[in-house]
Amino acid sequence: MTDRRMLPAFALLLASTAFAAAAAPEPVVWPAPENVPERVRAAGLEMLDSEAMDMHIHTTLKVYSGASPVTVPADIGIDRSGPKPRYSPLHTHDTSGTLHVESEEWRDFTLGQFMTQWGVSGVREKCRADVAGRSVAGDPSRIVLRDGETITLRCR
Repeated sequence: MTDRRMLPAFALLLASTAFAAAAAPEPVVWPAPENVPERVRAAGLEMLDSEAMDMHIHTTLKVYSGASPVTVPADIGIDRSGPKPRYSPLHTHDTSGTLHVESEEWRDFTLGQFMTQWGVSGVREKCRADVAGRSVAGDPSRIVLRDGETITLRCR
């Protein structure tokens, strides 16, 4: 049996949920480039025949264009044009925003290298960043990717 006193509260919950869904900005698409080897070279990296595991870390990237979330595409840094995929040491497998750093050697990889591979320009001029909730002063492209950290990039 339904308690009729709960109906107004339930109706308010439904209305507020519908409003929140309608008010949420649509995701923005910045597609992955088609010329993967060229973009990887432009980032100062080399394609590998397999995923190297001497260095294996994951950083999460969240990107916003204005108030709208931007989906980080799958296969940035992965060239699937040949019989077997080839990999940049810095790549994505899916649209979760997880950046995979899988290298034959331990070294610093930067957000700028990733954005260059993605084909996104103007990060220095158009975006501000925070890492683990703390604002980063200066050029976001210089942020070094660290295991377990979340980078939030807000671009205009």
